[in-house]
Amino acid sequence: MPRTKKEAIYVPASLTEATQMIAEFVELERKDAIERLSAEAAIDAVKKQRDEARAEIAAEKAPLFAGIKAWWEAGGQGEVARGRKSAELANAKIGIRLGMPVVKFARKVKVGDVIHWLQGLRWVRAKEFLRIKVTLDKQAIIKAVRTDPAMANRFEEKLKVEQGEEFFIDTGLDEEALMKEIAA
Repeated sequence: MPRTKKEAIYVPASLTEATQMIAEFVELERKDAIERLSAEAAIDAVKKQRDEARAEIAAEKAPLFAGIKAWWEAGGQGEVARGRKSAELANAKIGIRLGMPVVKFARKVKVGDVIHWLQGLRWVRAKEFLRIKVTLDKQAIIKAVRTDPAMANRFEEKLKVEQGEEFFIDTGLDEEALMKEIAA
């Protein structure tokens, strides 16, 4: 694949030109923010409409589901399923199925109690039921390296903390004011 040269950029030659370019940048940033905020407001309106419609549908479905379930449990299963746990009826499959397995604790038993109990067992498989997660605390390393030069030397062979500089333009746009402007 042939390499392409980057397009030449215009560099202002004076403070006046730089000021004009920054003003144009701020205006484009403002237009971009208005487009983004307008789209987000439209998306929020559509999502609200969707949620309201789904809530109405759910309210209509709930008594139907409850009635069908009561019919199934009161003898409908015997009529349709003939010893099976489910059956096809009116283009739908209805019946009983297993839910997801969950671990439940006995009364007054907490997670910590079970962990302590498993750690105390001399059973070889006890460790299979415990998960220990070890992660690197990068924020603690950054703090230690910045505050303690001896710590920086200690970490020197394995890692280092870098912080680069980057150019920025802060347009200081107030998104709340822009939202009010869009609404108007």
